[in-house]
Amino acid sequence: MRCLVTGATGFIGGGVLRGLRAAGHEVVAYVREGADSRELGDVERFVGDLGEPNRLAAAAAGCDALIHAAGIADPRAHPDNLGWAHVAGTENAINAAKQARCRRFVHISCADVTLHDGPRSFWTETDAPQRPYGELASTTLHAEELVRVSGKKGFWTIALRPALVWGPRDTTHLPRWEAEARSGGIRIIGGGKKLLSTTHIDNLARAVDLSLQTKVTTGHVYYVVDTELSVSRDFFTELSAALHWPPPRRAGPYPWAWLSCRTGLSSLHPSEVIRRGRTSAFDMSNATRDLGYEPIVTREQGMAELAKWYRKQQGTP
Repeated sequence: MRCLVTGATGFIGGGVLRGLRAAGHEVVAYVREGADSRELGDVERFVGDLGEPNRLAAAAAGCDALIHAAGIADPRAHPDNLGWAHVAGTENAINAAKQARCRRFVHISCADVTLHDGPRSFWTETDAPQRPYGELASTTLHAEELVRVSGKKGFWTIALRPALVWGPRDTTHLPRWEAEARSGGIRIIGGGKKLLSTTHIDNLARAVDLSLQTKVTTGHVYYVVDTELSVSRDFFTELSAALHWPPPRRAGPYPWAWLSCRTGLSSLHPSEVIRRGRTSAFDMSNATRDLGYEPIVTREQGMAELAKWYRKQQGTP
């Protein structure tokens, strides 16, 4: 298939683009003006932003599918910017795909559309809090809902919900984790005993590829996660060891961490406190049944790949 990928210079969009290309698809990158696109190599590019629906439609012309991976990952971003990027931007991408007569629209959502101050223990796609925590989660959920209701015969829409996405070329979480590690260690909340669900970037790319092939009806949402589940303490301990960072440190019980972040005593954002201090475990059986999804990268393999890439970036053997 010929696929247009939005957000192609970002961590997730770039990873999806490379995965699709490796799977034999013809890819086109939609990139913002001024974005560093050197890692895209010889991939065809269209320069524009999500606020230019006609430009989006022109980029999607001749494509079989549009993969929408553009968005804002920073929970501290202004609510207006989050709403514009996620809601208006997704609506523009959907309309552009329809105008260009794309047959499929795959939206990269996020498991944090269900983020709340409580556990998410083996949740399926039908489980949801009364209201997600924060504007980032709310606007991402709104965008996902637009995708779900926009499908029709001849225009299949699917939304994928990865958990904590990690792996080489991470420009979202890794820089913050590194800064935290260098300042005394990544903070472990409540003893780090709660389950933490993750999604390696290559596993997400695999799910996107499968979404282009599925014959299920339109408008579905799927959790796509790694096979391995671990408590947050173990994940961050493995990560720190693989990258030769100082080991994680304890940051007190969850109620204290929650109060500290809400009152400005901690630099952690409340959403990060929830991720580290509350259980997140998601049931991927629907993705396995409908898409044939099975993770292709294990935790051990992913850590080794990440360490190799990180050493190269640092210029160390």
